[in-house]
Amino acid sequence: MKIIYQNIGWKSKIMQKRATFSISINKLVATGCGLEKGKELYCYLAEDKDNRPIMLAYLDGKKKV
Repeated sequence: MKIIYQNIGWKSKIMQKRATFSISINKLVATGCGLEKGKELYCYLAEDKDNRPIMLAYLDGKKKV
């Protein structure tokens, strides 16, 4: 899979509430993608070409094809 970056990036802090970890998404990105509270996203753990771990989240709420 080839990834095309759109020159938008942000830094997220990892938060923990009991046994659940979460990260935040920038409000402008969430609004621009039409995300709302409670919407489910499909996320996948992967590695880049340098074997660094990455998380890929599809913001349209659809599964990976």
